[in-house]
Amino acid sequence: MRYTQFFVALSLLLLSAPVAGQQQSFQNLTVNGEARRYLLYLPSNFDPAENLPVMMWFHGGGGNANGGPFEADFRSLANTERFIAVYAEAVPDVLEGCYCWGYDLGGETNGNYEKDLAYASAVIDDLVDSYNADARRIYAGGYSMGGSFVWDLACAKSDEFAAVAPVAASMYRYTYDNCSTGSPTVICHILGTADFYAPYDGASWVPSVNEQNAFWVNKNQSEATPEVVNLGGGVTRSTWGPGVGCHGVQHFRRQGGGHDVPGFAASAIWDFVSAYDIDGEIGCGGPRPCCFFDGSCTVELPADCSASGGTSNSGDSCEPQPCPEPTTGACCFGASCSLLSPEACGFSGGAFTGLGSVCETGCDPGACCLGESCVILVPGVCASAGGTFGGGDCTQNSCSVAIPGDVDGDGIVGFTDLVQVLGVWGICSGCPEDLVEDGVVGLNDLLVVLSNWS
Repeated sequence: MRYTQFFVALSLLLLSAPVAGQQQSFQNLTVNGEARRYLLYLPSNFDPAENLPVMMWFHGGGGNANGGPFEADFRSLANTERFIAVYAEAVPDVLEGCYCWGYDLGGETNGNYEKDLAYASAVIDDLVDSYNADARRIYAGGYSMGGSFVWDLACAKSDEFAAVAPVAASMYRYTYDNCSTGSPTVICHILGTADFYAPYDGASWVPSVNEQNAFWVNKNQSEATPEVVNLGGGVTRSTWGPGVGCHGVQHFRRQGGGHDVPGFAASAIWDFVSAYDIDGEIGCGGPRPCCFFDGSCTVELPADCSASGGTSNSGDSCEPQPCPEPTTGACCFGASCSLLSPEACGFSGGAFTGLGSVCETGCDPGACCLGESCVILVPGVCASAGGTFGGGDCTQNSCSVAIPGDVDGDGIVGFTDLVQVLGVWGICSGCPEDLVEDGVVGLNDLLVVLSNWS
């Protein structure tokens, strides 16, 4: 009987779980009469109400969107850091039929420059319209010829891209000489000293790294003196802080590095660019909207927002509402509490206390056993303290040692415990259903329940 119940519950979970393929798909669009596409990756449990930033990647010359993740894979970061990853795709040029991003070197062109600029803007528009992407936090990275193109975006599309991150590429000399106009743009640049495509000390077709850094530090009004950190392995990171212009510059020098994308690129790029929006460093010059779990909003400095448990958003006001509406709340099971949707709470037999409610305050207090001691706490605080919630008062609870797998604390490991584990399947740090305390409710927790089934 117990295995019948298990397979029924497991089937319900699998039917409701998102399919991995739904997270990644090609999106088609028409740009000035030409069919184009891009590879879209939505983070797990994507909700358009989140108003997420976008990390776009432009592949190397002759490549395609499918190859983008093999150059720089942002997908796992997108899940944990909550952003949309996009892999753009070039079209054949008029010179050799190469899937190469456009360039214009003062009349010398492959015919794709203007059409690719229009394509980049069209992708942004599609993401904003179809997925409620945050138009203030659009970032572009690229490798080799794709990196050269994102340098062009920093100059020609500075009103649309908050930051660019070229890898194994420098600015075309023509771009460098004609980039005085436009807005400041945050730069994160990664280049090896032995890269033939973009000689580190410059060449007739590209400026030197020192020239580029000086140009962008001046244009962005960044701090004049960089913070230089030796990261080991021949990699040195130089960071010019945002300064009075609120726009920073970062450069990674790879001593002896060639024409490739280093393994650290994706995380290093995201760590730097995500601190900025189209106006510069988030929080630079004043407070920003601070969003909380229950959907409420205050206006605070980013540091104060983080300290109070909120998340800084772009903009300078809580009007119109910049924070997503909550989709979960405290679900009380008497002996425990989990953050669930109303539907999942009802299916699990819990008492839902409202969208945006939290376990620390949402459920009635009761006896909490901390070892052999008993105190009166709400279930969420009891769980955070490592206790076992029994409900009622301390005179009704003997505070005996908890049974492994007894999630609801009723002294029996059974179907309700199984349902609670399945109901919060996935990343759930601090949840009582996380029986092995690895930050994920998954197979290991399920095995604890089954091995202790009463």
